[in-house]
Amino acid sequence: MHYDGMTFRPPYEAYSLLLQVTRGCSHNACTFCSMYRDTSFCVSPVEEIVDDLVEAARDYAYARRVFLVNGDAFCLSTDELATIADMIHESLPRVESIGCYARIPNVTAKSDEELALLATKGYADINIGVESALDDVLAFMNKGYDVALAREQFARLHKAGLPFNVNIINAAAGPARIAEHAAANAALVNEARPTLIFVSPLHVDPGTPLASLLEAGRFEECTLGQYLEEEIAFLEGLTLEDCVFFGLHVSNPVPVHGLLPRDKDAMLARLREGMTRIPREVLDSHPAKGSEGRLR
Repeated sequence: MHYDGMTFRPPYEAYSLLLQVTRGCSHNACTFCSMYRDTSFCVSPVEEIVDDLVEAARDYAYARRVFLVNGDAFCLSTDELATIADMIHESLPRVESIGCYARIPNVTAKSDEELALLATKGYADINIGVESALDDVLAFMNKGYDVALAREQFARLHKAGLPFNVNIINAAAGPARIAEHAAANAALVNEARPTLIFVSPLHVDPGTPLASLLEAGRFEECTLGQYLEEEIAFLEGLTLEDCVFFGLHVSNPVPVHGLLPRDKDAMLARLREGMTRIPREVLDSHPAKGSEGRLR
């Protein structure tokens, strides 16, 4: 299989077959993101994709889901994505669905008819990093869209019958706006009605623009305790039906996972209990890569 540079996938795609169709990210400018800083964006040659599917048919014929990597593979044209889907289904007839990372502008660039076509081709539960429901936070993160555009595209995806997941970065608005950010995020996600919500704390990675802004005093990072406060407030505000709440990333100080609304109270209880069990010096520290300080 062709995997160039660092290859990323959401944690919940651990059992999906990863098929590389792009290298890097077409945007690659989010203030907080370090994932593709050293990788120039390009589209994989068709010959490579064909070769990888031949290998997959030989070694991973049991695959039921394919996740397209890297970056925002949904930036490819509808014709390209449809062709890739046809190739996947021909080589791997057991595959039931195809996922990938997607940006709001990727969705905007496709017509309603194109989105519906991709749904019929098996695209489902694409991963959209909406991150925040506050326009100034989205601008600070350099996401390239506003909340109104995100709201419109979520409605279009539902109309097309193309399910999607969303990422929310709690604590991205800083410690002074925990309640405001949690309420705005809950309101947007309730309206969006995703299949799954992936939550994680904002952490400052070395070499990112966010690290420079933090050093210059232009951004204040939340502590782990403040992150947990916001995650609790966010979860309290969710009123979704049949939606997975996924907080099992290694950066989540208290891992929680469940189905809304069934497991909401249990997850809230675990988060609150975690705040009493984690040492104060850890709660007062800042998020970082890795699992140090994580409640197991």
